[in-house]
Amino acid sequence: MQTFYKRLIQLIDAKGFKNLNDFALKGLKYDSSSKLNRLKDENKKPSFEILEDIANKFEDLDLRWFLLGKGEMFRGTETQVEKGTDLLLKIQLLEEQNELLRETKEQSQEIIALYKEKINRLENLLGGNADKSQTA
Repeated sequence: MQTFYKRLIQLIDAKGFKNLNDFALKGLKYDSSSKLNRLKDENKKPSFEILEDIANKFEDLDLRWFLLGKGEMFRGTETQVEKGTDLLLKIQLLEEQNELLRETKEQSQEIIALYKEKINRLENLLGGNADKSQTA
């Protein structure tokens, strides 16, 4: 699997910048390329600031590709099969989330019913004690 840094270099080439320094200075308007140079180390992860700057500057960049190495570099270059697969995965994820929400709702309703039952018992106890204190 490609590293994030290698995908960054591919983006730099695809957008016509000479090198990392040129991309940092002209593309992202950074004062230097030091923020990006540290990404040569495979153990280093890009900061949110870097990701946000790149995403805002290159709106056609497919962030799924950029972050994960999946799909195509730019949006709109996917095949119909890839789009269909992505949609099926999204539908499956939504169905799973929906099921979890249903289960959470059911559990919440059970908890509410238990609390209502406890409240009724407490009201009965308090009502019974109130009757005894009034007769005494």
